[in-house]
Amino acid sequence: MDHLAVANWMFQCVNASEDGDQPDPPKPVPRPGTKDEDEEGEGGDSPEAETPEISPGQLARFFG
Repeated sequence: MDHLAVANWMFQCVNASEDGDQPDPPKPVPRPGTKDEDEEGEGGDSPEAETPEISPGQLARFFG
């Protein structure tokens, strides 16, 4: 999904007029069990950070 969004964004950038504004790059699709880049919190990608438990319902919603 993310690759398709980036490909569409690149297509728009290449085919837009040179004088016009370029579109903003797409944001990645949120994954279950991860925080958005906009959310602040401790832990992050450190090795000591706990991996959150993902429920079967969250997985079902993610995969549709």
